Amino acid sequence: MSELTIVTAFFDIGRANWKGFERNSNKYVEYFKFWARIKNKLVVYTDEATAQQVWKIREGYGLKNQTQVIIVNEIDRLDPEVASQLNQVVANETLLKFRERPENPESYSAKYNYVTYLKPYFIADAVKKQRIDGMIAWVDFGYNHNGEAYPDTKEFDFLWEYDFSEHIHIFTTQDIDDMPIFDIIHKMRVYISGGIIVAPALLWTELATLFRQSILHLTHCGLADADQTLLVMAYREKPSLFSVHAVMDWFMVFKEFGAKHLSIKHAKPLYKTYKREARKHWQERKYQEAIKWYLKYGKEKIWRCPRQG
Repeated sequence: MSELTIVTAFFDIGRANWKGFERNSNKYVEYFKFWARIKNKLVVYTDEATAQQVWKIREGYGLKNQTQVIIVNEIDRLDPEVASQLNQVVANETLLKFRERPENPESYSAKYNYVTYLKPYFIADAVKKQRIDGMIAWVDFGYNHNGEAYPDTKEFDFLWEYDFSEHIHIFTTQDIDDMPIFDIIHKMRVYISGGIIVAPALLWTELATLFRQSILHLTHCGLADADQTLLVMAYREKPSLFSVHAVMDWFMVFKEFGAKHLSIKHAKPLYKTYKREARKHWQERKYQEAIKWYLKYGKEKIWRCPRQG
């Protein structure tokens, strides 16, 4: 089994003030602390204040020597062209009205879209400047939301190993269909998780290039979106680079790929999500897709019960 290097990042973009999506910096540090006892080599990009907390947490787990922290205090300088383009696009109120859920951060926050765009940028930077090699996983700083899927923090005291192929590995809860990007952004459809992405070092550099190409294509058309849509665009551009894995939900990647020991719980009933998706497709007269979601709904509704790892 191959050991993975993990890269993550956190920057305070004002989320504490987002109605319905409030999470302050301390909350994200709690989220990180929950899974930060993982024994893999970890590279964290963050601001100076959060860096001290990261060091303290990893040192408390005896993992200081497995940790690198890269301090970035002005993230807009990492790619000023993209940052500027996103600011201009998101300032257009017509785009906000175009979205089905304008209250979601990807609809109105240029900072949110920019930070999620930077995920492969950070890993490409780590490959080039920190000489990180081998198989590398992006894991969101707030992954698992302090026990939302995996309730036992002590179970993260393990070394994540898995023999991934030499592809960019992405994880989905529904098939990546042919819906135009214009409609994906309008309907705010999500196919691919941005929480965990796995790829060998060299392909992270290529993914960063594909992300930049994709975000500029969007902004030049007066559109903007977060990493999940950029992943769809990158996959459609070069599908041969990718390996697509179906998962039960976004948080199940660890469980299904190398960490079978993790106990799990489902804080949110999945069957409700499946039913909502089925109705949406039926209303759009996409009957074949609706039937797929109704089948998922039926299976989950019948099967749902307390599940232990």
